[in-house]
Amino acid sequence: MLAKNKENKKVKIDKNSIMFTFWKYFSVFTVFILLLLWLLQIVFLNRFYESMKIHEVTKIGDYLRGEFQNKNFEKQILNYSQKKGMSIEVIDSTGHLIYPLTWIDVLVNPKVMDQDTFNDFFAGVKNGKKDSRVFITRFQNLENPSIVYAGYLGRDSGIKHYILIKTALEPVDSTTDILKKMLMIVSIMSLIFGLILSYYFSKRLSKPLVEMSRTAKQLGSGDYSVHFKHVDYTEIDDLSKTLNYATNELTKTIEVRKDLIANVSHDLKTPLTVIKSYGEMIRDISGNNEKMRTKHIQTIIDEADRLTELVNDLLDLSKIESSLEEVNFEKIDLGELVQKIISRFERAMPDNSYKFIYEGKGNTIIRADSKRLSQAIYNLINNAINYSKEEKEIKLRVIEENGIVEFSCIDNGIGIAQDEIDNIWERFYRVSANHSRPTVGTGLGLYIVKNIFEMHNFEYGVESELGKGSRFYFKTEAVK
Repeated sequence: MLAKNKENKKVKIDKNSIMFTFWKYFSVFTVFILLLLWLLQIVFLNRFYESMKIHEVTKIGDYLRGEFQNKNFEKQILNYSQKKGMSIEVIDSTGHLIYPLTWIDVLVNPKVMDQDTFNDFFAGVKNGKKDSRVFITRFQNLENPSIVYAGYLGRDSGIKHYILIKTALEPVDSTTDILKKMLMIVSIMSLIFGLILSYYFSKRLSKPLVEMSRTAKQLGSGDYSVHFKHVDYTEIDDLSKTLNYATNELTKTIEVRKDLIANVSHDLKTPLTVIKSYGEMIRDISGNNEKMRTKHIQTIIDEADRLTELVNDLLDLSKIESSLEEVNFEKIDLGELVQKIISRFERAMPDNSYKFIYEGKGNTIIRADSKRLSQAIYNLINNAINYSKEEKEIKLRVIEENGIVEFSCIDNGIGIAQDEIDNIWERFYRVSANHSRPTVGTGLGLYIVKNIFEMHNFEYGVESELGKGSRFYFKTEAVK
């Protein structure tokens, strides 16, 4: 039992986790830096030292060649010789020393270089092919190789002057041995600290993602009350905000689904109950009474029409929200379209119980989907009819001003309270607020209108005052 418990307590490392991945990359980066340090300090140290010394000698030689005609030239030679530990000599073409001279050298006029050596050192410089050359050579009396700078200075008193700079290339083997020991200690310490710090940083960086993953699992299990925390990292914080937004939208969708099921169930159950009740009444009571039978049959027909309207609205809503139908934009005359829809209503109402007043002005040609826009305008007119009072007059305006076409559907009906205006575009708003049976409509008409207008990118809205009527409108650009 104890052995099993110990096995259960062992922490399993998930090699695919983001924390392990961060730690692995940080560790590899630490090792890479240490290897690079070793290469630079040990392997390439000799080459680096050699190139830096050559660069230094070349720089001094080029500078002194430029200062040849300066009165302080000899002083500068002495200065660089003492400061840099270099041998700097000015000689003539025969190898005799010109600078620097002691009082003995003036008497002796020493020759510091034979002609063969001079020709070898100043190859290419003597014949004027180049101003100077730098090379490494070994002298018999010196253990270590030397860097030599040989350059042409110019003429003075008809004599050609040349500059010769020599500096020993000291070995760095002892320095390398010391560096190896120091680097060994530094590398071990750096590796240990690097692994510890990489673990700390990887844990810190991965923590918000790990917490986000846990929260997402809670969301996936059905807990929609979860909240993704805000963090200091911009990208992860943006992801957190997006997930919070998605969670809120998902919660809304679930609530809408519940409301939709409740409302549709209510709207289907009520007319079906009425149809069944009136059918039984025809069978049991009014079967032989023509007047009552006709009344009951008309009620059944009205309820069947109501069910058909609800089903059609649900089908339209499904098509719009699922984007099953493409929007076919074309040039249409909005004025003509509105007049055709008015004619449909007038034919459906032969008793002229409603008066439709149309007003058009300007260029009313726009780009829109004729079928969808007709449906939206039809729903607005039908909505105005449903909520009109005794004064059954509906005004329809299509006015173009400054290149903007505005459609208005105006009724003198019951109006809308100001605190409800923002909610009328929601599906089943009226029914969801109170599950009593609505007297008119399915509660989906204005929601379908809103979706069609947004599909067209129209500016739309409603102006209303309780008890005085409403004006529904949309605006879009006119086209030629």
